[in-house]
Amino acid sequence: MKNRGQHLLVFFILGSSLIVAQPEFLVCQSKHLSTDELSKQAEVVAVGKVSDVKSQWDKNKSRIVTQVTMAVGEYLKGNAGGLMTITTLGGEVDGVGEWYSHSPRFKNAEDVVVFAKRDKQGRYRIAGGHEGKFSVKKDAVSGKQVVGEYGSLDDFKSQIRKSVQAIQGN
Repeated sequence: MKNRGQHLLVFFILGSSLIVAQPEFLVCQSKHLSTDELSKQAEVVAVGKVSDVKSQWDKNKSRIVTQVTMAVGEYLKGNAGGLMTITTLGGEVDGVGEWYSHSPRFKNAEDVVVFAKRDKQGRYRIAGGHEGKFSVKKDAVSGKQVVGEYGSLDDFKSQIRKSVQAIQGN
């Protein structure tokens, strides 16, 4: 029993020193955001298809940013026009890749639902980091469009509309 107590004490001391030395260790895992929370954060909620993905160095050549152009088929909140451009951190330029864990990735011709808001420069960014972008897939059995754990795209859009109406007090 004495050994077990010593092992626990050593484990506690090592764990505590890790937290003190690297406090980001405590916050590196993000809380899952609900559609209510995402709807609150977003200026626009759009359903559409990615038509272009271009990565480039920023002005200072210190980081890579990606411009995602999306042909919007429907807005569930707000309106940014028929084509919407979203800026994300990371991407690949000339064989150099830079990826951020909380930044969403987009693919050409991908069907998506995005929750977006403007940054200080007026560019649209994904609200809630990677959690504000949802890929829409075609279910192999039913042929319906689905959004991961949320089920059909129609059900997901209905859930978002309810969140937006609650926020706007309708």
